[in-house]
Order: sequence, then structure tokens, then C-alpha cells
Amino acid sequence: MTVGAQAGRRLRLDPSVFEIVRHRLWYINDEGALTISRLSGSPVATEVFDMNTGLMTANGDLVYIDNFICAQATTLSAHVKHLLESYADNPGFADGDVFLCNDPYVSVCHQNCVQVVAPIFYEGDLVAWAGASLHAIDVGGPTAGQVQPDAADIYGEQPLIGPIKVYEGGRFRRDVENTYLNNSRLPELLGLDLRAKVAAVQVIRTRLVETLREFGAETVLAAMEDVIDYTEWRLRARLAELPDGTWRHRAYIEFGDDIYDCHVTMRKDGDHLAFDFTETADQAPAVINCARPALHGGVLAAVLVYLCWDIPWSPAGVRRALTIESREGSVVDAARPAGVSKSTTTSIWEVRNLASITCGKMLAASDLHRHRAMAGWQGVKALEELFGYEADGERFGGPLLDGMAGGGGALATRDGIDTGGHTSSLRATIANVESYELRYPILYLYRRQTRDSGGPGKYRGGAGPSMMYIVHGVEEIPTKILHTFGVEQPESPGLCGGYPSTTNQFAIVRGSDVRARLARGEVPQELDEIDGTLEVFGAFAATSMRSDDVYRVVSMGGGGYGDPLERDPALVARDVGAFLVSREWAERVWGVVLDPGTLQVDATATIRRRADLRRERAKAAGLPGPSGDGPLGAPAGSSGRDGDGAVAGERLSEALFRGPAEPSGEGPVYRCRCGHVLGAADRPYKELAAQARFPVQRIGPEVNPHKINGARFELREFYCPGCLALLEVEIARPGDPVLDDARLAWDDARPARHEDARQGENRS
Repeated sequence: MTVGAQAGRRLRLDPSVFEIVRHRLWYINDEGALTISRLSGSPVATEVFDMNTGLMTANGDLVYIDNFICAQATTLSAHVKHLLESYADNPGFADGDVFLCNDPYVSVCHQNCVQVVAPIFYEGDLVAWAGASLHAIDVGGPTAGQVQPDAADIYGEQPLIGPIKVYEGGRFRRDVENTYLNNSRLPELLGLDLRAKVAAVQVIRTRLVETLREFGAETVLAAMEDVIDYTEWRLRARLAELPDGTWRHRAYIEFGDDIYDCHVTMRKDGDHLAFDFTETADQAPAVINCARPALHGGVLAAVLVYLCWDIPWSPAGVRRALTIESREGSVVDAARPAGVSKSTTTSIWEVRNLASITCGKMLAASDLHRHRAMAGWQGVKALEELFGYEADGERFGGPLLDGMAGGGGALATRDGIDTGGHTSSLRATIANVESYELRYPILYLYRRQTRDSGGPGKYRGGAGPSMMYIVHGVEEIPTKILHTFGVEQPESPGLCGGYPSTTNQFAIVRGSDVRARLARGEVPQELDEIDGTLEVFGAFAATSMRSDDVYRVVSMGGGGYGDPLERDPALVARDVGAFLVSREWAERVWGVVLDPGTLQVDATATIRRRADLRRERAKAAGLPGPSGDGPLGAPAGSSGRDGDGAVAGERLSEALFRGPAEPSGEGPVYRCRCGHVLGAADRPYKELAAQARFPVQRIGPEVNPHKINGARFELREFYCPGCLALLEVEIARPGDPVLDDARLAWDDARPARHEDARQGENRS
């Protein structure tokens, strides 16, 4: 697309000037973000980059965010708009002011993601805003850290601050700052975090004023509006290239004895996307919910990653092409006073999962952009927080964020990235082992990629991480908070027949023999090698560790793409040799038989094994077995292909197409690429497929291996009745209906177009 033109639209600026100034604005915001990491004393900022910044227009529209944690920046706009609506006359805004807020019902994701925003004036006029956000380790509350597991509502969680003016006339207001810091168990660290964020917005303010002087206010402010417009035009142009239709996904948050089901219906019509979360379960009393600003931030994070790979990350522009519908009082759109202390790693993460996989399904239905279709990345990270006292009496505390290194989702043409992180932040990292050993009284026995953790498929999901450590230098870590979800069922969905990844796991061997083993020069590498009493945990636990305890944690990998029986056996052998896949599961899931000595593929045995697996699928689905040992997708006696051998019709997913009935019929039908006709396309394709149900442990040995809470979930597989290709899988509770997850729009009954996106934004 030519810069400055799309469907007759034009930029305000000359394209060359626009490119120069927009990149300057981008770099200004990036310098602000890097300022946080350079000045904060927290490993959350200095090594993990759980932070972000945003540059906004005078009315609070986000021109740019940085590519650190998306939702920490996308919620900044709500902060500014609240100030403009409620604070303009009292206390008002002046040059040199900075406002602080950690109220999730105003803007932030949860109380620990504390934001600051600052107005930017030029020649007496308010011309822009700068914002910065950083996850603070402790801002107060009954329990140290992020999660308040016993809270009955938000009043039992961390204290709410602001919006309040914390910096005025170029200096901190001591009364406000002291009130804020006195809530924390780690006030010195919280104070450094605050100064880092204030410095970040000051840097953005200074650099923007320099740019205004250099290029002139009219040019710079026009460039800001052009960035927003240009992003909208580019995204709308991309959406117009994708098929119209409706895609759905359903996922679950385990919280104690309760399960909260979360739903999205994504409708794509022309150049507009609509996300509908209204079927999601009612809110919990506390902890796992998110409020509406965070819901919108989670959707934006998914769309930016899945659809804006070469489009400026301007949330205001992206937002114009979206409608987001929800139901107040649900777990993803909570009503006050519901608590939200863990929202960033429960409901917000789930929102991003839901929006991401529906975008992935839409891309998989596109011939033009199919290569961009991507299975679910790490469904949620396994997290912990440690608090206590060093041997010298000094207090320590903070999160271990190794779990952020989850696996990437597989694509339609290649494997997912091993320990690639998560899609919320393209630049997030994990700290060095030595850094955590320096900060906390622990000693790692290992940190590594987990075997059999990536979702099986034609292309494998990326491996997730696991680690094992002991207490070191003290007798006890008295406070250890474990928190996640996806312990009973995997939250990294596969795509087009690919399996999900592993589940998250927490375990401690109490009273172990690890000290004796270390004294003999042995470093245990597996939990089941260690003598002691095994204790396993669900999604939430408040516990502790003593010097003889050994702790192990597993964090999810990414989902697979396509039928595992289509994977090149040589790639499976490579993964076994790299300790990413075990030989047992190579044979059990991928049907690849390896020589135990050389790990070379036994081609003949592999053909037989894969034929056996297809027969097992047929038996599980109540079908007669396949007639031969040919490859999946081979023609099954129907002539549903065009003259070039391609399947005639519109692509629905990797192996399924919608096309005309043959030789004549009442309407379109679903047809597998093998040529088999499943049935009329006015019915959900899963109703026409052969299906079977299994325990979730079928996916791999690291999927809820201890069967925590029994069998509250199942794996459902859907096959082509002709060739037994695995078309799709889903995770569900046994009583849940089969999900009608993909429908292409009918040419003669297209859904009504939405109104102008700005009106849609106001409605939602």
C-alpha cells in the first residue's frame, strides 16, 4: 500500500515528513520505556521488562505504545480520559504535573500495575500526554505481593490510590508520596519504581517539546493524528483481505473448587472485527476478575500481535476497527467491588488467549495470510512470590518470573519458538539464574526446557520451561505464594488439529534427602529421584519452604498446528535428540518409531504405527478402520478436487473446505482435502465430523500428571470420516456442548455491517 493513500484517504502531512516525524515519536516513547529499566531497582523492570510507556494526544488517544507488556500501556488512555472528565477544574493540570493511579476500575490492569501520566504543554497549550506503567512487587494489602487469595472483594486486596497528583511543579508532593510508600513492605524499592516512572514521562515530555520546537507544533500534532489514521487504514485494509465469518473459542479458569468458563465470539465483516464476551461466567468475589479497561487492553494486545505485524502499534487507530461487547458483572468485565488482584495472569491473560486463537482461526481460513496463522502461545505462566528475611535480618521479597519463558504457538509452516515468551510482550525476558540466587535465598538445581511440553502437531508448539531449586543460606522461606491456572487442563490451544501444550505444575518434596545427595556430589535432575514426601498444588496456594524441601515448577509451552500424524518423522527424531520430545511420546502421539540406539527413524515401523493410530481413531469414533496405510489426506474416492488437484471451495481450516455440492445439490458442503464430503455447510462442521473423547492426559506426560481434582475436563478430537485426519481438538468439561467454532459468512446472507467504528467504540 502506498504511504498516505488507502481507499482515497490522504495523510495531513507529506509522506516523507510523516515518516520522519512518526519515527521520531516512536523513538521518544521507546526512550521513555528504557528509562524505567535503567532507573528502577526492581528485577521486574531491569531484567524482565514487565512495564510499558505510551504517548497520547491531548484528549488521551494512544498514538504509540512500546512493545513491552501491551496491556500496561493500552490502559493508559483510560487514565487520561478519566482525568480530563473528572479532574480538569479541580485540581487541574499544569506543566510539570504527574498523576498516579492503581485503581483497576479507572485504568490499570490490577493494583500492582501502578501508572503515572503527565500532561505536556507547549506555548501554554495542552498538546499531549505521556504515561508509564510498571508492575510493583508490593504496594500493600493483607498478603505480600500480587495475589490476595483470601480476599472477599476489592477491599480485602491492595489499597487503591488515586488518581492523585503525586508530582507538582517539578517536584514530588511529599505528603502523597509518603502515604503511597507507607503501605508497602518494600518502600525503598517502591520509591525507586515511582521515580523511574516519573523520569520516564519527564523524558518523553522533554523529547516531545524538543521535537515541537524543531518541526513546529502544527506538523508534530498532525503527525500524531496521522499515525492513528494510518494505523486504522492499514488494519482495515488487512481485514478486508481476510474472509468474513464467525469464530468462537471457550476456555476455563480454575479457582479453588470453582471453574469460570470464558467465551468469545469474533465476527469479521468487511474491514471490521467485533469481539463479544457476553457469554462469559459471572464474576468471582475477588482475585481473578478484570475490569473493563483491562478487558479492552487484552483484546488490543491480541490484535496487535496477530494482525499488526507490519503496522504501527497505535492502539487508538486499532481501536477504531474493533467493537468489544461484554457483560458487566462477568469475570472479564467485573463490577465494583469485585477484586482483581491477579487479573494480569488470569482473566486478562484469558481474554488475550480467546482473542488470539479466534484471530488465528480466521488467518487459517485465509489463502492469502494462512502462513501467519498461529496456534496459542503460552496459555498462562506459572508464577510464585517469595517473602522472608535473609540471614542478616534484611527483608527480601518479590516474584520469580521464570515462567514468562513459555513456548510459542506453532504456525502453519513451522514450529513454535521454544521458550519464546508470551505474546503480551515482544521484548520481555527472564532473569539469569544467578540474579535470582543473588536476590533471594535459593539455589537452582536446574532451569531448562521441559521435555514433551510443546503441543504436538504437524508443527510442534514451542517448549515451555521448568526449574527445580532448594532453600539456600536460611532455614526457611516463610511466605511462598503459588498462583496460576491451567493446572487441570492446558490453556495453550492448538490449531487445525494440533494439540494444546502441557499444563502448569507446582510440587514440593518435603523433608528430602537433597542435602545428603549434594554432599556426595550429586545434583538431582528429576523430582522422582528424590526421597521425601511429595506435595502437589492446584492453581493457588500459600505455603512455605524449609531447607530440606525441593521445589519444582513447570510452565506451559505453545500449542501445535495441524495433525501430528502429518509431521515429518525426521523432525520428530531431531526433537528427541534435542531432549524436547521423549521417545515414548514420539511413538505414542506422532507415530514415529526410532531405533533406541541411534535414534534414527525406522521408516517401515513408523508407517505401521501411524496406520495403527488411524485405526485407533476410527475405533474411538465408532467408525470402520481405514482401508489402507496411505498418508493422511489421500483421496478417499470422492472427486472434490479441481483440475490442478487442489480442493475446490473456500478454505475453512487446514484440511477443511466449503464448496459446491457434487454433482448437484441443495447448497454448499464441507469437504475434507481428501475429497470426502462431510455434509451440508449449514451445520457446524464438528457435528458432521467423527469424534472421540479422551482424558486430557492423552496429550502428553506433563498434562496434569497427578490428576489434580480428578477429571473435570476432557479432550475432544474431531476427524474426517473418510481419511481419519484430525481436523480439530477442543478442551471442555464433559457436560459442555460441542463448540461451533468456525463459520464462513454466506454470500447471500452476510451479517449487517457495523456502524462507523467510532460509534461502535462508544457503544462498548
